[in-house]
Amino acid sequence: MDLKGVATETWLLFGAVTATAAFVAVALFNPSAFDPKPNWDVSDGCLGGLETDENGELIHRESEISEHYHPKLKITVDGQFLGIPANTGIDQVGCREGMRWVHVHSAGANGQFTVLHVETPSKMNVPLGSFFEIWERHGSSSPALTEDKNFDINSNGISDWEEYEITMTVDGKSNTDYESFVMEDGDAIEITFTTKN
Repeated sequence: MDLKGVATETWLLFGAVTATAAFVAVALFNPSAFDPKPNWDVSDGCLGGLETDENGELIHRESEISEHYHPKLKITVDGQFLGIPANTGIDQVGCREGMRWVHVHSAGANGQFTVLHVETPSKMNVPLGSFFEIWERHGSSSPALTEDKNFDINSNGISDWEEYEITMTVDGKSNTDYESFVMEDGDAIEITFTTKN
């Protein structure tokens, strides 16, 4: 009997059992460790748009899209539907005559979901909060997220977590990723803000 071979097999079996146990422990006690990490810089991306060439002339930048999909978003604030305006994310400061990587073409009808267009040059983990950064709300200079990437639906600079009870569902199921939720094609995202008493 080759004791060296048996010892190697024993160590390999022990390693496999240990790795499996560690994976199961993480899956049970910290399942969010397997969630995709959001790419927050997606809100700065611009398709087309103007840029300055080496001669100081304005030219349209080249755009290549490898991903194009459509999550849907519906927002209610204190029982009232909050519409997302048509062309949100199109022809904005920093993206003149272009479109942000997350944008809206048509506004959702009253009480209906608005279709978000996610168009990126590569596969990215696009968080819901990136659209709120792009949206900015009513032309305010305050973004629709606070410095720590929390919702700011009324653009007053105060995290909505201080002002509202917030619930979110994706495809009818409760979801607690909120701003960090990585959107996929066809997701029906519904967020409800209710003023705290």
